[in-house]
Amino acid sequence: MKEKGGRQCRKAGKEKFCITGVRQGIILILFLLVICTGCSSDRHEETDKEDRESGGSEQRETAEESENLAEGYREIYEQAAEQGLLDSSDLKQDIIEYLGGMGYAAVDAENQINMANYRQVEEFCVKAGEGGNTETTIFAVLDKGGFIRYDMEAENGGIHVTVSTLQWEENRPRVCWHHEFEACSWKYTEKGYLFIEEYHPQGYDGAPGETAFRVKPLDQKCREFSRKYVYPIGYTRNNMLITDWNEQDYSKLELYDLYEIFYYLKYGQYVPYEAYEGAEYEIPAGEFEEIIREHFRITREQIVVNTVYYPDRDTYRYRPRWLHDSEEPYEPYAEVVDFRAQDDGTVRLRVEAVWEEKMTDHAVTSELVVRPLENGGFSYVSNQVISWDESLESFWYSPRLTEEEWEKWN
Repeated sequence: MKEKGGRQCRKAGKEKFCITGVRQGIILILFLLVICTGCSSDRHEETDKEDRESGGSEQRETAEESENLAEGYREIYEQAAEQGLLDSSDLKQDIIEYLGGMGYAAVDAENQINMANYRQVEEFCVKAGEGGNTETTIFAVLDKGGFIRYDMEAENGGIHVTVSTLQWEENRPRVCWHHEFEACSWKYTEKGYLFIEEYHPQGYDGAPGETAFRVKPLDQKCREFSRKYVYPIGYTRNNMLITDWNEQDYSKLELYDLYEIFYYLKYGQYVPYEAYEGAEYEIPAGEFEEIIREHFRITREQIVVNTVYYPDRDTYRYRPRWLHDSEEPYEPYAEVVDFRAQDDGTVRLRVEAVWEEKMTDHAVTSELVVRPLENGGFSYVSNQVISWDESLESFWYSPRLTEEEWEKWN
């Protein structure tokens, strides 16, 4: 299926213009959820009354419907709360299944769980791409039992989006935010992603206006591989999935970035070194090498040649990233879309970067080889970049400062 798209923003140079007004994004929605959390019960009731009276009848009906739906899965929510599992993927899965059973399309906000009733949204995208009049509703389930509700109406190739959010407050569900906009642009990809863009004026410093929904289901084995091998590494502050390397040649990898990531995966906390301008530390060689070897078959000689090693003290120099080698926010997330078991016991994973901000589901495609181990662990064997999205004009990854750059800033 070819990509389907609707109304596009008019462009003048790098600035985008659209017919409707200023929009706001997902992070603003989540910020407002935090604000709602601090309200007292009396204020809740007062705010609910004001919201109902100030909104139209359709808005009031939608809010009531959402709250009734949440009441329907109260038992699921309360059981998760008792077990301390409000942030678990299992809770989101249960809520998605409940909403799906009620006839709605539902997915988690991070697109890590297959969408329930996805054909509803797929049909909506096809009809909307043909310029037809159609509508659909998508529930994006959040942590702690809440959700963001997207009611979409398509007409003449454009999409009108109504967004509302629900969260649990003092053991009751409450809709605490409502927002509407005309999609500045949208598209449905062959891979099965629906991207919706909300216009932001030049100079806007809030969250991006783009939202992505994975509509088509992903093979559950791919999901498992993503969760175990790929998603924890991702594309944030490391280049493991965007450069070529193998067990004979680690020279293109930034081992310091991977030391930080592997440390967190091993201990569940960040490295114990404070980051600030000019910060520099020495890590005992044994400690550093143990972390790096957690997921690499790499020799001390290979580590030494790709880092700064002090043989007289048997330590490695470590400089945390700071302002001048920080990365741009809103990087892609990694998704395994195919896999192949190999004769030597390794698994070759086809990994693609879904970059919501750029409305692409294949910003970069690579093949990552992983070696599962008998003890339940694993090691990364190699990575090969297959392709980049040729439409991209920018890049999210920033390398660490060179020696000359570090001296300049410190």
